[in-house]
Amino acid sequence: MCCRCCGVTQQKVWVFGLGTLLTLLGLLATIWWPALIDSMVWKALPLTPTSKTFEKWEVLPIPVYLNMYLWNWTNAAEVALKGVKPNFQQLGPYVYREERVKKDIVWHENKTVTFKPTRTWHWEEAMSGGKQSDLVTVPHLPSIAAAETMRNKPKFIKSMFNKGLNENGGALYVTHTAGEWLFEGFTDEFLHYAMELKNPLAPPVETDQFAWFLNRNGSKEAEGAFTVHTGVGDIKQLGDIQFWNGLNHTGWYEGECGRLNGSTTDIFVPNEPLEKSLTIFIADTCRIINLEYTGIAMEIEGIKGWKYEATRNTFDNGQLNANMRCYCPVDRQPNNCPATGATDLGPCAEGAPMYLSAAHFMNADASYAQTITGFEPNYERDNFFIIMERKMGVPLQVNAAVMVSLLIEPDADIDILKNVPTFYGPLFTTASRAVIDKALSKELRLVLNLPDIGRYTGVGLLCLGCLLIAIGIYLTVKRKWYGQQSLIRPTTTTKEVATAETVNETLPADEAKHY
Repeated sequence: MCCRCCGVTQQKVWVFGLGTLLTLLGLLATIWWPALIDSMVWKALPLTPTSKTFEKWEVLPIPVYLNMYLWNWTNAAEVALKGVKPNFQQLGPYVYREERVKKDIVWHENKTVTFKPTRTWHWEEAMSGGKQSDLVTVPHLPSIAAAETMRNKPKFIKSMFNKGLNENGGALYVTHTAGEWLFEGFTDEFLHYAMELKNPLAPPVETDQFAWFLNRNGSKEAEGAFTVHTGVGDIKQLGDIQFWNGLNHTGWYEGECGRLNGSTTDIFVPNEPLEKSLTIFIADTCRIINLEYTGIAMEIEGIKGWKYEATRNTFDNGQLNANMRCYCPVDRQPNNCPATGATDLGPCAEGAPMYLSAAHFMNADASYAQTITGFEPNYERDNFFIIMERKMGVPLQVNAAVMVSLLIEPDADIDILKNVPTFYGPLFTTASRAVIDKALSKELRLVLNLPDIGRYTGVGLLCLGCLLIAIGIYLTVKRKWYGQQSLIRPTTTTKEVATAETVNETLPADEAKHY
């Protein structure tokens, strides 16, 4: 309303009223807005069939790239004949774009949800450091794993096994293309023999095809069924694994080492303390992995995150931390546990002497890497880390890198192992890499900035309200309100009245009339 249309009182009502209102709104926004926004966000985060979180959880919205490195055994023939030190050359990366979708989703009344993670990989030649047609020589896992099961058998049984191995495709090493090793697969003669033999003393062989990711591409059964907490009613349980294939313990390692907990890497508990480690479970690793807080802050797409990474403790077997001794298989305790730095995967690999470690045995005991030549660890490339925005629990960058190796030991009764030294032959290194994209980072920045936006808006309103009140007080004190001066009528002073009366008394009556 214009000042000319208002009286002084109305002007005061407008100025003081609006100033008071803005001041109160500013105070409320400054004090209560951040907590209100956080409360609204926490209520929106739990997984429900209609939540925005569910949309991004069901189908991962950011691109993930599977980087596979294969290890070419360059002097395999010399090792087999002369027992020289093995040399391996890392090839790759062979890069596949990974699509992650959750299928067979079932919601439960106890605030959990069950699903089957499904991954589909698409070859990305332009991003790769090799071709799928590259020939790669690798230790023959089926033969070596079978020979390991015979190591302590009587000589007669071992001789029969050795004969069958030699006559049916058994070998120390084989050569195939990178594509065959990874996804395409190849027919393995020894596996075909074992499948037909149906030895009751050995694990059943279901196929004569072999590849590291055989029948995994697009399969919803490959990783099993996970049950996680939705966070409904308790945001501090969001994404926590409750069961895997209906069980809360893997059964592969004792006690806490086999207990399922942590995250599947798709969703994390928000607003956790910075110092708290990230705990994840990846079915292919057969165990949980703890990533420790480094104190290193990094900015990704304008968002501040903190780095959590694998350390010397990650793949310990009790030498550095007594609580990690349960990762040593029961039949190797107490005096035959692996050196620190690699987990014996035998319990979940049907006895095959396979080991999980950081790439190039980084942070592991020197005894692993010294058995061969060819390891060249690179911290930036090979370290397992996650850069985490801790308030919302959103990973900004991931490099999930691990290596799988095969322990090969001499055996005088098995021809393919007679002359070999003891060594850890690397089979492959896998690194799943992802970085938050611009679209998702824009949404995340908005959510993270909302409390500050409200706070600064509140400060602005508070200042504006106080300014209006101050102006109102000034105008009142100085009597400067619009139209206020016109209300003050001029008055005759006492001196002027006295002068007029004196004049009237001294002048003639007709002249006094003019006064």
